[in-house]
Amino acid sequence: MSEENADKYYRKIRDTLFMPKAKESLKLLEFWFSPEEAQILSKFNSPMLDSYSIEKMAKKVKFSEDKVQEIFTRLEKKGLLFNYINKKDNNKLYYALPPLFPGLFEWFFASKYVNLDEKREGAKIFHQVEAEVFPAFASNYEISRVIPAINGEKVIELDQQVDVGKSQILLFEDVEKILDNSWSIAVMPCPCRIYHGIIGDGCDRPIDVCLNLNSVAEYVDRVGIGWKVSKEEAIEILKKAEKAGLVHIANNQSDKHSFICNCCPDCCGFLSLYNKFKYLKGAVAKSNFEPRIDDSLCIRCKKCIKICPVDAIFIQYGATEDLSDAKIVIRKDICIGCGLCASNCQKDAISLVKVRDDSDLENQLWAAAMRNRQEKLY
Repeated sequence: MSEENADKYYRKIRDTLFMPKAKESLKLLEFWFSPEEAQILSKFNSPMLDSYSIEKMAKKVKFSEDKVQEIFTRLEKKGLLFNYINKKDNNKLYYALPPLFPGLFEWFFASKYVNLDEKREGAKIFHQVEAEVFPAFASNYEISRVIPAINGEKVIELDQQVDVGKSQILLFEDVEKILDNSWSIAVMPCPCRIYHGIIGDGCDRPIDVCLNLNSVAEYVDRVGIGWKVSKEEAIEILKKAEKAGLVHIANNQSDKHSFICNCCPDCCGFLSLYNKFKYLKGAVAKSNFEPRIDDSLCIRCKKCIKICPVDAIFIQYGATEDLSDAKIVIRKDICIGCGLCASNCQKDAISLVKVRDDSDLENQLWAAAMRNRQEKLY
């Protein structure tokens, strides 16, 4: 294959994935895919939406079915190619190009079939393009959304100022409802923590906390990147994540979710945008909730200050030496409504209150992705 043809295929994949037109983007794709693999993957015109069986792709690229099968098997185990069972075509496996986020990055670094040296090389390349890639996904319709902490029955209240009829807790506002609405659940190692551990600025928070849902759960279990868990096991994972100060972040959709990440402010691509690049708008949508503090119950132990992932909480000292007039203050402009302060408060002094009705959401991954692109900021 000529260098000119190979370059054409890589550029096609770059544009399909909406990656920035930077040389680092092509370098990352050249690392992930051989020219032969890029030739095949360039036939996909849209992430996740455009899909082919082995037979159909073999005809399209004029390769043997055995050759396509060999390439697809290699790529799917590395997390670089998605598959699903197509019930409309005799339950055949169909294959699709994953989006960059969430998709290629997450599954590649989570895959046990990618050796450590290969992950190190991939991390080195991705680190060069990271600052250019993330702003390209900033949008008025964020691709992800903060979901309040798991023990909602304990901490969530409804603000009477929210319009009547709109104040119920909606599916996308309740992580347990998301699990109830999922027909398959799987867990895999957190790719962000793996990636940051490799580049040398990782953390010691739990690793096996990244939940995949529905057809995505089936995929990671089928190819061996993750493993299935029950709803009860998933809830325990979420509770463990909360105690470790991890924020639940899912697709910014009203229904049909495909993931629930448990994110820290240091490693997570979404939260680190806020803490590193100083913009949350366009990266991840806040939840519809805000914390409220009952000063009569608060003992000013500062647990909430320490666990807040965006440094939105501080103590305001008063005039007395015994600190009896000191109080905990929450900056609403910074708060993302994750509820970690409430779920970790030993005195139940903090509750979550629904204060917004941001419910104009898409209910399909592809629709959310298209709207994200249509309303992009930069």
